[in-house]
Amino acid sequence: MGSPDERDEREEPVEATDRPAPVTREDLENLVDDMEKRVESEREEEGVEGSVSDREEQKPIVTGDEAPD
Repeated sequence: MGSPDERDEREEPVEATDRPAPVTREDLENLVDDMEKRVESEREEEGVEGSVSDREEQKPIVTGDEAPD
């Protein structure tokens, strides 16, 4: 068996139609809206009240999710 970099000749070439559909502006808008709603729900669960400027002064919520270095 060859290295992973070597292509198996039995594999069919990937056609353009095999790729996922491109992300649209509407997809991104929906994603951002969903994320904003999720943050709002988390803030409400934590009991953070007030206007946006009041919430900006609050300590961030520690989710435990850390981005890799």
